[in-house]
Amino acid sequence: MNRHLQTWLQHWRRGTRNRRSFWELNALSSTDQRRLAADVGLPGIDLRRFNCTHDGPVELMPERLRQVGIDPAFVKYALTGTYRDLERVCATCQSSARCARDLAKNDAQAGMNNYCLNAHTIDLLIADRPESASA
Repeated sequence: MNRHLQTWLQHWRRGTRNRRSFWELNALSSTDQRRLAADVGLPGIDLRRFNCTHDGPVELMPERLRQVGIDPAFVKYALTGTYRDLERVCATCQSSARCARDLAKNDAQAGMNNYCLNAHTIDLLIADRPESASA
């Protein structure tokens, strides 16, 4: 498939998904919206403004974890709050295209040193790995 067509389809799907999410949020009462915001660690925020326009939290952030030697599935299930924070911070990032390029080159460290908003948390996860303690 043509690369431009593939990119366009990704944007179209993301836009469709975002519109669907917007309408689902609008269908909730304000009380349910506040509960949902609190459940995902965003107390007091208007969830409609929290609209991720890239696939960073779903694709890039887990790939960055993998490339630095951290199992994203382990973090997701053993450190659920930390994983949610990683997703939330990644969703606000303005460097997703740069991140995708670096990760495609298997260069996770470029982002860790220059623009990744999750760098500090990822560094802490690396330091807390059991193999780091025995080294």
